This record gives sequence, C-alpha cells and structure tokens, in this order.
Amino acid sequence: MKNIQTKMMIFILSSFITFYAASVERPKKPVYLGNDIRLLRNARENYRAGNYGTALNLADQAETERKNQIKWEIYTLQNSFKSSEVKKAADSLSLIIPVLEKRQEYDSLEIIHRYETKKTLAYFNNSAARLVAYIQQRQTFPEADWIIGDVYKYEGEYKLSNEYLLLAWHNAALLDVSDEQYDILYSLADIAYLTNDMESYEADLLLILSDDRYFRNSDLNDAIMLFIRNENPGSMEKFFMLFRSNDYRSISAYFKLAELYDTTDKEKALRACALGVLTGFTKMYTTVKQRDPEFEYNQLSLFFEEITKYTDILEWADKNEIWTGYMDLAQRIYANGNISFARDLYTALAEYAPEEYCKKQAARALETFVQ
Repeated sequence: MKNIQTKMMIFILSSFITFYAASVERPKKPVYLGNDIRLLRNARENYRAGNYGTALNLADQAETERKNQIKWEIYTLQNSFKSSEVKKAADSLSLIIPVLEKRQEYDSLEIIHRYETKKTLAYFNNSAARLVAYIQQRQTFPEADWIIGDVYKYEGEYKLSNEYLLLAWHNAALLDVSDEQYDILYSLADIAYLTNDMESYEADLLLILSDDRYFRNSDLNDAIMLFIRNENPGSMEKFFMLFRSNDYRSISAYFKLAELYDTTDKEKALRACALGVLTGFTKMYTTVKQRDPEFEYNQLSLFFEEITKYTDILEWADKNEIWTGYMDLAQRIYANGNISFARDLYTALAEYAPEEYCKKQAARALETFVQ
C-alpha cells in the first residue's frame, strides 16, 4: 500500500514539474500586440513634457513588453515550423504561408503578415530562418534605450546615459525610423560635451555628417571657400544665389563643429559655419518656394523680408539658431579678410533680419567699417 502511495506521489510530483516546466517554456500571447509601441509613445510624450521619472518608467515597461512579445513570436513561429507539412516547404515563406493557412495557424500567420507589411518578404529573402533571426534581434529596443539615456542625461547620470545611448546607437539598424540614429548621435555628442570629452564630441558630430553629401563633396566645399576668399563685388549675393545644401539634420552639427574648431582650425570653422548657414538658408528658401512658386531669389535682403510672412519659418529659424549662424559667418569671413563679403552680409542683416537682436548686433558690427 505504501509503495502504491509513494508511486502515486512521485507521479503527481513529476506531472506537476513537467506541467510547470512546459508553462515556463511556453510564453503567453500578449493581451495587446503593439503594447511596446504604445508605452514608447507615452514615454516620449512624458519626456517632451519634462516628466522624466514617468518617461523612464514607461520606457522600462516598453522594453519588458518588447522582450515578452518577441519571446512569444519566436516560440509561436518555431512551434509552427516543426510540423512535417511545413518542413516540406523548406525555408520558403511563400510556400510555408499556404500550409499555415491550411493548418489554421492564425497566430503564426498574423506574425508573418505583420513583418511582411513592415519590411516585405523580399527583405528576408523569402526565408523563414531569416525572419526568425530578425525577430530575435528585435528583443533590443533602441528607441526605449534612447529615451532612458536622455533621461539619465538630464539627471546628471552621464555614465549611465552614455551606456544606454551607445546601446541604442549600436542597434540603430533596428530603428523603425532610421533617421533617429542621428538624434541618438546628437545625444551622445551632448554627453561628450558635458563631460569635456572633446575627441568623442567631434567624432559624434562627424558621424552625423558622414552621410551628408554636401559635407563630403570636396568640389562644392572648394567652390564655397573660393567665394568666401575672393573680394569681388557682389560675392555675398552670388554665394546665396548659387549654392544650396538640403541635408537639414546637419545644421546643428555644422554650427557645433564651427564653434569647436574656432580654437584649433579657423578654416575648418569657417567652412562648417558656411555650410550650416547655407543649409538653413536652403531650408527656408525651399519652404517659401513651396508656398509661393512665383517667388524668386534676387537678393538676401528681399528674401529676409519675404520670410517675415511666415511665423513657422521664423520659429524654426530661432529654434535652430540660424540668425546666430549668420552673424558668426559674417564675423568669421571678416576675420578671414573678405571685408566686402562681410560688410554686405552685415548690411542685409542690420536692415532686414527678422530677428531684432540679430539686427542690432549686425548694426553694431557695421560701425567698425566706418571708423
């Protein structure tokens, strides 16, 4: 009797262990697919509102949700792919999908369809193995790491901030919006600046510019510097008439590099500042042309008058320190020896710049030309 009871207890215990192990191994389907994105959006909203503690908490939750969802997706797909019918379809997603439809594997079909919509089957080379490998990579959540890093930056935890931002940068290929990689680099540059790591600061800013075709175009750069150096009458107006640069994410990097190079390489500083101003000018000019196709650029003063019609352009210019950029460019060109170019630029700013402080500063600078 005791032997029977003992065996029964062993059977119950082993069954419980087996059931528990199975329940641990089998991830639960999330109640709400996409909850990671919802939490991320809420984290961003709170971060922008200055609610850094809430933003940090939500970003942490978003990362947990992402990991749980990915575990479930991988388990579900791998479990479906084990069947002999699916195995006959080899590694071809286009052949596997009809089999899953026949078997009514709706969860797996939903997962595949979601990633097909997001990336297309061609992105995975129609390979089930590549799809699973891609999903496994997505356990990291660079958007959430970026928010966490920025929160720690504002809290003065620079080491922690740098760790999370570097993690976000290393996983930038997984960003849903690829251009956010440049925002992450700007955040890394901020940390480098705050910790007085000027070598990393320069490297981060140069990485932002590494995809900027205008920055990499040596012929364009040489032509810009030729206009800045020659003292022919009207060179300032010809400068803004001839050149354009529309890689707008680079503007802040140009201005920051110009300031950095002021103490080490005046020519690099001048070139970076010129490209920053030119990019800002191109952004404003392109926006005006979109709204008024009849508008044609004739001279800088008339252009300044034109943009006063658009409040949003003026707000954008203030936010991106465009007027400071113009003043810095005039000062650097003056220091470089092109008095004519600098005087013409200061004159346009003093008379027509939409920003009052810029106008006053330009007027004061012009006083040096008449002394």
